[in-house]
Parts: sequence; C-alpha cells; structure tokens
Amino acid sequence: MQGTDVQRVFETILPEGALLELIRESGLQERERKLDGVALVRAMIIAAATGYGGRQADVMRIYFENGSERVTRGGFYRWFGPALERVMLDVRGRALAYGQAMRLDLPGILGEHVKDWHIVDSSTVKLDPALKEEYPGTGDYAALKVHKRFSVGLGTVIDYQLTPAREHDNLSFTIDESWKGLGVLLDLGYASFKLIRDCDRHGVRFVIRLKESWRPKVQRIARGHVTRTFLGVD
Repeated sequence: MQGTDVQRVFETILPEGALLELIRESGLQERERKLDGVALVRAMIIAAATGYGGRQADVMRIYFENGSERVTRGGFYRWFGPALERVMLDVRGRALAYGQAMRLDLPGILGEHVKDWHIVDSSTVKLDPALKEEYPGTGDYAALKVHKRFSVGLGTVIDYQLTPAREHDNLSFTIDESWKGLGVLLDLGYASFKLIRDCDRHGVRFVIRLKESWRPKVQRIARGHVTRTFLGVD
C-alpha cells in the first residue's frame, strides 16, 4: 500500500475524531502530556503488519519516526496498560464492524448454494517466555494461536479468537445455528465427526480434507467441468 492508501483506510475506518473520543473515554491521555494518543494507536496498527510481529520496540520506532515527541524507552512502555487495551479493543470492534457491513460479492457458483463462504484457519505466534503459564506452547515455550475467520464474499477477516498454542484447534471452533446457510472451508486441524454432524444439523456446507484414519464410503459422484469463467477470467 502507498501512503495515500494507508491514509484513506485510517480516515474511513478510524477517523481522527472517533479515535480521540475512544482515547478520551479510556483515560489514556489524562496525565500523559507527552503522549500523542492518536499517533500511538496508529503506530500500534501499522506495527501489527510489519515483519517484526507488532513488538513494542517496533511500535516505538514507528511512533517516533512519524514525528511524535521522544520520551525514554521506559516512559514509552508505561503507556501499555489497561487504558490502551480498552482503546485497542474498541478499535478492533470498529474495524470488524466496518468489514462485516460491506456488500457481499460471490459471483457464479460461489454463491449458488450458500449466503457466503467462510475460511477458518489458525496461525501460531511465539511469545515472551514470561507468558508460558497463560499461553503454553507445544514445547517449553510460550505461544498463542490466532484463529481467523475470513469471509470470501467480503474479502476480509470478520472475526478472530486467541487460544493457547497447546490447545487443539477443534476445541476453539463450534458450528451452531448462527452458521445456518453458510459454507465453511477448514484446515485439517478442525476436522472431526462432530463437526460434520453439526454442519448437517444446522444446514452448513463444508469443505475439509479427510484424515488418514477415516474410511469414508462414496454415496454419490458429481461430475462437472471447470471453466475459465469459474475462476473469474475472461
């Protein structure tokens, strides 16, 4: 993205007036005269998309490089507390609500049998060892899993969930009545017989790979032809 693209996204989803109101309500900037709350929140968001994993040091670099008044490292890190957490949770809610409100685009066969297709997948992120008790990894380290729910029709993430990396994927995912009429594409880690039963019960189409231990019986074969128009190519 170019600088103008980033500016347009911020002004559309998180305009400065809305951010100032969130910062005021949280009390983030009440006693911190050197803190530029809007710049800090924007640095948090930008840092999450860099190759440094959104670490505090990267947030600080972006914050200072964009012209904010410099403070000591310890002073900067003290801003990371409950007030900033409340602001970021509100930012999360606004961003997800914006994405969910967009118009669906499911051309051709993609929208023929479902309202939308959702892709569910997880990514593992290693954490500071001090967090090992709260977020145990599969080994002697701390890590969490980010379970993302991506809408094909909207073209963006519409929800996510955080769990300890040691927990199995299928413990964090449930098909219920809210999924009725949707389709879901899942990684093998989410696959289970319970998932299949729940999809049948709630009218959810699903696409998963078979586990090696499963021995399915073929009941029906559907033949068709894949054309260039299916891929959206003229």
